[in-house]
Amino acid sequence: MEDYPVVADQTLSFDDIEAEHVYRNCHFTPANETIRLMDVTLDHCEFDQTNFNQGEFARVTVTHCQLVNTSWLESRWYDCALRNLQLSGADFTGSFWQRTTMTASKLAYANFSESQLNSVSLEDCDLLESAFQAVRSKGGVDFAGSRLTGASFIETRLKGFDWHAADFEAVSLSADLAKGLTINQFQAAQLIGLLGIEISE
Repeated sequence: MEDYPVVADQTLSFDDIEAEHVYRNCHFTPANETIRLMDVTLDHCEFDQTNFNQGEFARVTVTHCQLVNTSWLESRWYDCALRNLQLSGADFTGSFWQRTTMTASKLAYANFSESQLNSVSLEDCDLLESAFQAVRSKGGVDFAGSRLTGASFIETRLKGFDWHAADFEAVSLSADLAKGLTINQFQAAQLIGLLGIEISE
């Protein structure tokens, strides 16, 4: 994407975003049409829009953007790279993710409930008190380096989920759906306590 034409320091409508372009330090006014982005990089951009519901994103890179308390209900993500984003309070309920990575982003209180996460990485992200309830997954979800304290995975089958390099003090999960979850030895002791199991010497 580095070979794409660069549009910098402009104020544009979201509808004016073109495929195979890089937008840097741009300000976007709200879209009037259904959001469909493909082969685009958005770097250090600002958005008036807070509702991105049912948007579709393919091979999109988004970096260093502020998107606090935005709504992405039933959005769809394919082969995207999201980095250094502020997405605290974002609502991704019912979204679909395929081969997408999110790195070094703030996602405290974000909601991914009822979503499908296929071969997804959430690396070095702050997922404090986030919700992953009733999530489905093919290909697994990697949380390497992320903070999961207070996150909820109730009603989520955790096969393929990898927490072994994540950090958490407390999480909520359905014990009967935990088979196939990857954790480390220290986390195993934490989860035993969270599930109310007592160890006797």
